[in-house]
Amino acid sequence: MIPPKFYTYTIILLLLIQFGYGCNNKPASTALSSTVVKTAKKNSITVKTEGGNDEQLFRHFLKQFKDAVRGKSKAQLETMFHFPLQTLPQWTNDELNNTQVKPQDGLISQNEFSTYFDDIFTKDATKLIPASGENDLSEIDKTSTENYYKTLQQVTDKNSTLYELQKQYTADNGKETSFGFVFGKVGGKYKAISYYRPWPLK
Repeated sequence: MIPPKFYTYTIILLLLIQFGYGCNNKPASTALSSTVVKTAKKNSITVKTEGGNDEQLFRHFLKQFKDAVRGKSKAQLETMFHFPLQTLPQWTNDELNNTQVKPQDGLISQNEFSTYFDDIFTKDATKLIPASGENDLSEIDKTSTENYYKTLQQVTDKNSTLYELQKQYTADNGKETSFGFVFGKVGGKYKAISYYRPWPLK
């Protein structure tokens, strides 16, 4: 005859095993860097810390870009832009259907760059760009149907990836505003191919 204590010990043992299994097999929380984040407007995804050749090239370029902004190196920054540079506020497909958007109106040449330099690299921008982080970066989906990105892709290397840096902040006047850059690979090197803000630069 099996002693009653045997059943008691068996039940306790089974409870301990079940409790231990439950604790050790909880699903791990998903890290932000590996989560795909979709946005309705831009159809973009969060840049991951690991990736292919395009991302490695972009991250190397971005570090140099931040350093040049931090050092206020006008000559170096000029070499990091592709011209003509698109400077219109970002347009959506809906806006394209309802209003007359002329992308050529926002293009500035390399000779014009110095004229608009201080308007692009404002006091806020020179502070915010070097301090920007992962939450400010997006990788643009290659299959995006947004005309803004499709227009920019026309100057980039075939099948290369666009990346975007966008900062939203409160200006000294207390109003919310923003600015951003889109970067693309041109001739094997990443460059800034567009700059935008809520109002036209030109």
